[in-house]
Amino acid sequence: MDYYIELLNSLKRGVIAPVYLFYGEETYLREQAVARFKEYFFPGRDQDLNFDLIDGEDAGPEDIVARAETLPFFAAKRLVVVKNPSFFKSAKKAGKEEIEDGEETAGPVKETALLEYFDNPAGATCLIFTTGDPVDKRKRLFKAVQKNGRAVEFTCLNRSDLSRWLAQRARAAGRKFAPGAAETLLDTVGPSLQKLAAEMEKLVNFTAGQEVITPAEVRKVCPPGLEESIFAVVDAVGNKKAGEALAAIRELLAAKEPPFRLLAMIIRQFRLLLQVKDLLGRGCPAGQIPARLKIHPYVARKTAVQCRNFSRESLLEAFQLLLELDESVKTGRQEFYPALEIFLLKLCAGS
Repeated sequence: MDYYIELLNSLKRGVIAPVYLFYGEETYLREQAVARFKEYFFPGRDQDLNFDLIDGEDAGPEDIVARAETLPFFAAKRLVVVKNPSFFKSAKKAGKEEIEDGEETAGPVKETALLEYFDNPAGATCLIFTTGDPVDKRKRLFKAVQKNGRAVEFTCLNRSDLSRWLAQRARAAGRKFAPGAAETLLDTVGPSLQKLAAEMEKLVNFTAGQEVITPAEVRKVCPPGLEESIFAVVDAVGNKKAGEALAAIRELLAAKEPPFRLLAMIIRQFRLLLQVKDLLGRGCPAGQIPARLKIHPYVARKTAVQCRNFSRESLLEAFQLLLELDESVKTGRQEFYPALEIFLLKLCAGS
């Protein structure tokens, strides 16, 4: 959260770079940052004449530079926002041919226009690129933004920051959380601020006329997503509660979740359990696991907790059984729910 607060504080002081790259998986804060820049440049005024929103997947570098170099119309500043640009992706992910120059990736010739603009940006324009895709920090474009502007990574918040954010949202709406309610909401929804904001709006509307939001109201208004439900299934298995695991599966099927999607998520979770178990067993610090496995810290933390309920041998057995179940269901030798029921009962009896 510190990176976001620092960015807004710089904006309030009028310390504004000519070029920004907003990147990272925290979509909500990236969108809020762009909105704050729009409010700063155009407070209570029509934005259309001096604001351009460009689709970076369609627009070429020359078009973006032309928009950025356009003089403002009856105003001091212009704001140009480029959403989902492909220029900052790695060569492989962007589907472009690039050459390697030591540790630095050299950009395609057509990106020269952007590189030249970054070296001499228009003084009257603030140019913002915003993307949720991974960026290649070796690329000349990325380094040019760092040199001449600012590259800000929008990472997901940790648990304590999420709790504070929820408390602030509740206060702003004239509410407060009863003990355990915010934790229940985080456990149910996960770490995405975009999803949490949507669920908070539902909770505020549901609790109209009262001050306190209770855990029971959270559970009633905010049903868990698929990933959280899979965590619940695995928790129940680890605690040898086959009934709870099966009940969670039935609820997901009743909610029209595709059986093969459920099975894929269960297989994924047991694969993660095995990977995390192995890393912890080899002495890998818990803080390094998200980067090693390329998963969110929230998922890594919950998976590490679940690992305590299983031996490595039971995880290997479960993973092998799931692969066999997947094949037998897909080939029609077994039906999904009966096969999964047998698997869960067997695992709960032996885990």
